[in-house]
Amino acid sequence: MFDNYALKARYYPVVILFFPIVLIGIIYSFEFNSTLQAFTSIGAVGAFTYLFSQLGQDRGKLKENALWKSWGGSPSVQLLRLRNDRLDYITKQRYHKKLQVLCPGEITPSIEIEEDNPVVADQVYFAWTKYLISQTRDVKKFSLLYKDNVSYGFRRNLWGLKSLAILILILLIGGNYLFWAVRLQEFNPMAFPLGFRYTAISLTIFLFFWVFVVTKEWIKVPAFSYAERLCESVEVL
Repeated sequence: MFDNYALKARYYPVVILFFPIVLIGIIYSFEFNSTLQAFTSIGAVGAFTYLFSQLGQDRGKLKENALWKSWGGSPSVQLLRLRNDRLDYITKQRYHKKLQVLCPGEITPSIEIEEDNPVVADQVYFAWTKYLISQTRDVKKFSLLYKDNVSYGFRRNLWGLKSLAILILILLIGGNYLFWAVRLQEFNPMAFPLGFRYTAISLTIFLFFWVFVVTKEWIKVPAFSYAERLCESVEVL
């Protein structure tokens, strides 16, 4: 039985990845008055779902550090930096004081340390982040934090599958055209049956979704929302 995070953050991205294949099977089952295509495509997706859920998670995690670097650091570290103005200074000072008590270290971050040695300051903030994560695993107590974590994991893992999804869609679009071109000995797509047009339009919409929606900026929204909820957890620890 899947837990909520595994289902939404790991398996849903794979379902979306393979949905165009299922869609083709359904459309062509009507075109040829046969349910075989639909069942075959659904069966293939089911067989590969677990494998690709692992690949999606792995690719998402492997690309995560580069993603954070392109943003200027991990969201939680950025929010804890004194020179970052996403959180107001008074609130941030309160968080720092509490974290120095909860997770004490040899270095007390300051604006001067951030400017003179930002790597050291970020190491402190990263340690604080790891501490907060370890103390906020109670799903019921930190429900908003958990929901943002699921949302971030879903988008990150979907983004990890982006290049594979685009490749699959290009192959499906090309294969869909070639199938009818060879079958009808006709190269004008306007002469193809409605099944081809419905499929081509659907696949093109999916391609636009992967290219223009599944982006770094799309992941950024839940990532920083999660980071804000994580920092807020200091108040109840």
